[in-house]
Amino acid sequence: MAVRVIRENNRTDGMKKQAAAPDIIAGMPLVLASASEVKPYDDATFADVPHGIAAQSTELLPFAPADGNAVGQGLNYTDFARGGLVSAFCNGSELELYDDGRGAPYEAADTYVLNRPVYAKENGLITSVVGGGRQKIGVVKDFEGSPVTRLRIKFDI
Repeated sequence: MAVRVIRENNRTDGMKKQAAAPDIIAGMPLVLASASEVKPYDDATFADVPHGIAAQSTELLPFAPADGNAVGQGLNYTDFARGGLVSAFCNGSELELYDDGRGAPYEAADTYVLNRPVYAKENGLITSVVGGGRQKIGVVKDFEGSPVTRLRIKFDI
């Protein structure tokens, strides 16, 4: 899971991932695909308001490939959207995001500044770059590294 909860205010009920949507990484902004399905934020027109921040990933993370000391490849079922349901953090939760091996839910190469806003980007990731009417989703509370390896955000959504 690419999310560590600092303060959780609310969490939505679990919803199915839209079948045609790409995999969801915990920490990504989500948008409603229908009344019962979610998908990563992908609105290039920036008209859609994000539904929340993904609490679970829909992709299994393998432990390690088989070698002379292991029997086959195991799978890590920890913090995975079992049953295919994904819930979302919302209403001002404070979360720490990082790359757990499935990819970071934010643009690691961006320049993040303390107390500055972050936005939902059309590729489903979080960015510090404003432009084209991108939806503001929160404020940077802490970060580490260049490129960024850990990003703490207090979310507005």
